[in-house]
Amino acid sequence: MKVANRIIGLVVLVMGQLVYGQNQPQSQSPELSIGENTKLSAGGLFTFGYSGDYGDVVSSQHGLTFGVDGRLSGYYYNPKFISFTATPYYNQSRNNSSYQSLTGATGISSNVDFFTGSHFPGSVSYRYDRNSSGTFGLTGQPNFTTVGKGQGFGINWSALLPNLPTLSVGYSQGDGSGTIYGTSEETKSNTRLFNVRSGYELAGFRLNAFYDRTSLNAKFPEFLSGSQASVQDSTGNDVGVGAQHSLPFHGQFYANYNRASSDSHYFSEAGQSSNTSSYTDDIVNTGASFHPTQKLSLNVTENYTSNLNGYLSQSLGNNGTAEPGLSLGSGAHSSTLGGAATYQFTTNLSATSQATYYDQYYFGKNYTGTYLSGTVNYGKRLLDMFTFSGSVIDSSNGQGTNALGFVGNVNYFHRIKGWQTSGVFTYAQNVQSLLVTYTTSYYSYSANVHRRLPAGLQWTAAFNGTHSGLTNFQGTSSQSEGYSTSLGSRKFTVTGIYTHSTGISLLGAGGLVPVTGTPGVNDFITFGGSSYGGGISVTPLRRLVLSGSFNRAISNTVGQTISHNNTEIFNAQMQYHLRRIGLQAGYTRFTQGISAVGAPANTTSYFVGISRWFDFF
Repeated sequence: MKVANRIIGLVVLVMGQLVYGQNQPQSQSPELSIGENTKLSAGGLFTFGYSGDYGDVVSSQHGLTFGVDGRLSGYYYNPKFISFTATPYYNQSRNNSSYQSLTGATGISSNVDFFTGSHFPGSVSYRYDRNSSGTFGLTGQPNFTTVGKGQGFGINWSALLPNLPTLSVGYSQGDGSGTIYGTSEETKSNTRLFNVRSGYELAGFRLNAFYDRTSLNAKFPEFLSGSQASVQDSTGNDVGVGAQHSLPFHGQFYANYNRASSDSHYFSEAGQSSNTSSYTDDIVNTGASFHPTQKLSLNVTENYTSNLNGYLSQSLGNNGTAEPGLSLGSGAHSSTLGGAATYQFTTNLSATSQATYYDQYYFGKNYTGTYLSGTVNYGKRLLDMFTFSGSVIDSSNGQGTNALGFVGNVNYFHRIKGWQTSGVFTYAQNVQSLLVTYTTSYYSYSANVHRRLPAGLQWTAAFNGTHSGLTNFQGTSSQSEGYSTSLGSRKFTVTGIYTHSTGISLLGAGGLVPVTGTPGVNDFITFGGSSYGGGISVTPLRRLVLSGSFNRAISNTVGQTISHNNTEIFNAQMQYHLRRIGLQAGYTRFTQGISAVGAPANTTSYFVGISRWFDFF
């Protein structure tokens, strides 16, 4: 056995010398040597103190508590040969650490890199989280707090040999489960992802190919999904090839083909199938661009989609999985052909003309249509304040219906003595959508003002908003607005924020996926909500930081069940650092209520203690 170990060690050492040479870098940080070729460094932030918590859904408890946030890193023979990092943590709560958890979370995150910088690089990663808090809802909008656990594993490897096709292979899997805080409503998800990538250059052609396979199993809260569709089991495959080649007149040609397929099954918790959706979609797109002169550019494009139902599922961004109640009819397909020309008159003035022809079949009928547009862009500031672009669109759907559309964009920036002001406004009316017989309209706006004040103070205020929907199609509109402000200096900062949003969404593994109004989407969840809050951070003494924040989110969801939801959290912290020693104190009060599943629940926690960083080696 000893002889075998020595032989293995010799082989690994020779591999490292062949790949990276015989000189090993000398680390400047403290390290522990294990044998001749293994170097380790480790440290950790240790926290000790007194904590307590009580509430409606937790038993009252208090006493001494202990937590760790560790760091371990090292390498074998050479950092580019084999290197690794691990960050284990134990009992890290919102009050006494950076981990955003209402409870004491425990877990580890780790990664190993092999042969970095060589022709055969690879990596392996693993993570595990227990008793951690997360969210289930709309990204950036009022959502629900969950408490649960999760883990994930990933491995990647590449072969990057000169003058041969490149090859990259990756596999990852992850699963997680949680309970919406204050309820018995559970969320679960389990994913498997496998992908292959390859690229090669042959006779001037830049070739690429890929394959992706996705498996997803998810369980949704019943108050959002209803009891007859609470579990989703989906698999998806996506394979494609592509090519690019240079053309005369500084031109480029490209051609791509990919086939995407998905099968989704929806079950009740009892195991009875309630719905099945699937699609297979072949997509071909080609195009070419030319720059015959420095000022003139031309391009032509072609696109064919064999299954508009599949294309609709992919375009909604819900992991490409087929959705129940989503249908444009059997045999729905689309083909488009277009061309455009752009001319740069001056440094700041350019114009573009574009024409697109559509031939589509959906809802049992064939539709043809054309879109003609002309765009002017002016980049020089008018009156030292404005830049703009504008487009006029003439559309015809071949059914005797013509529409005139417009797209405009205005950018604003101006200094007024000590004031810095900026803003953007975009407006669109009757622009083309996925289907030729429907047009969409939207507008968005944002503004920002900044001012330096006496005594080192700075004030900033901003707001933004978006409104969108299908033209003359009720029930498809969505909107959101947000306002924020801050006032601060080196010693303190005060912030405030308010958001409001309404719209429609689909249910996905991570929560609700907001979508714009789209024909063919029949089974959606209407949402509306607002949130507001603020925070303050003060540094009265050097190394002493006092902070506090409050946030409240009020929302409504209307699907198979109507629910009024309320979440609010108040958090306060004190931190004092002296070299490697820190004094910490924290207080958190959290409340969450979902009317569809019961009365609100709340919890309160507090902590007082000290922390110190240790370098072990």
